This record gives sequence, structure tokens and C-alpha cells, in this order.
Amino acid sequence: MCLVRCTAKLVLFVFSSCAGRWLADPVTFDAFGCGASRRYYAHGCFCWQVCYEDDAEMLLVLDARRMEFSVVDLPPPPGPDMRQVATVEAGEGRLGMLTIDRSKRGAHRLLYAVHSSKDGNGANQWQSKPAIPLPENYRYCICIRGVAGGYLLLTGRPENNRAIVDYFSLDLQTLQAEWFCQTGDYVIIDDLYADLPPTL
Repeated sequence: MCLVRCTAKLVLFVFSSCAGRWLADPVTFDAFGCGASRRYYAHGCFCWQVCYEDDAEMLLVLDARRMEFSVVDLPPPPGPDMRQVATVEAGEGRLGMLTIDRSKRGAHRLLYAVHSSKDGNGANQWQSKPAIPLPENYRYCICIRGVAGGYLLLTGRPENNRAIVDYFSLDLQTLQAEWFCQTGDYVIIDDLYADLPPTL
């Protein structure tokens, strides 16, 4: 699939591997003045964090079975800066949201919330879960690299040596973070992928 931002719409083009061609009718979503972030997949839905010109943040959700868009309001950010959000699978078919806590300097934790059904007024509800501690003595900036195979991958730069980058994996079942690997002064920006196709 390919999501394209036009002047007043987001247009999703879908390639069918069965038919071997792009589907004739793209899926459109009215989205004047917004931009979409990294794509995540959870419970049969593709999710993008979208930010409008008035700084409102929402989750654009594409149900891949029905090929329909919907919008989920995001809770207020934990600080003044734009946040980076990762959408993950929570229990009972619900969406979970992870974001770095930037409400105070030197915070070393991920905030976790689970989306529940709409309330009586039709508003989206997010239930906050206990914060997830991250290894200390690291600087976490734009650090969420992606989600795959039941893990979230994120990066941190040691406070005493910013010439290297450490990677940490967060097990989405246990919500425990562990050191994964270390690189030089660069960050891997490719999308994560886990599991080989059944034919391989």
C-alpha cells in the first residue's frame, strides 16, 4: 500500500498480490492540512499518527478487512513538544499506544495507554496503564524505531558518550525493556520486519 498526501485528501493505493496489480479504486480520507507519520499494524488495522495544522493529534485507522478509514482522538501529550507514538496490539482486540514521557527533564519511562470503546458522548477513551521504566543514563529523543514480532525497538544515546547509539527491545507481553545491540553514531531507519513468509 502507498499513502499519498494530496491538497485536501489522503489517498491510499493498494496493490493486490493475488491479482498482481494496483486496485482500481483508491481509498480516500478528507484530511486538509495534516501529515501522517510512520505506519503501524495492529489487530488487522493500519494506523498512522496524524497532526493537523491546529496541533490536534489523532490516529488514522484503516481497517484492512473492510478497507475503511476511521479516526481515533489521541489523549493530550505528556509535554509541550510533539510526541512520537507507537501503536501496538493490546489485549481483547484493542489498540495500545506507547510514547516517551517528556513531561519532565530526565524522565526515563514510556507512557502506555489502551484504547477502549467510545463513551456515551461518542468520545474516544484511553485508559492509562502503569508507566514502563527505561534504562537510565540515556537520552531518548526520537527513539521509537518500530514494532515487529511482539517487540518495540527504541534507541537511546548514553549521556556520557553521544557518539554511539544503543538499541533496546520492549517485550509487548511482559512490558520489560532489555538492551539489544549497539551501533556507531547512526540510527537504523528502515522498517522492522519479523518472521519469514510460510513458504520460506
